[in-house]
Amino acid sequence: MSDQDVEDADDVLFAHPPRVVRRWLCECGADYPCTDVRFALLVKSSAEAGE
Repeated sequence: MSDQDVEDADDVLFAHPPRVVRRWLCECGADYPCTDVRFALLVKSSAEAGE
């Protein structure tokens, strides 16, 4: 490993810091809205549009 490799690694780590990401999880453990919730929302919106 060269000195340049270490310097490049430092540059990459500086340019790509970690960040906090908030995301909602469904009770089933998948990202919210999960496939089941999307389907249920589609059914509900279609039913309401048909009223």
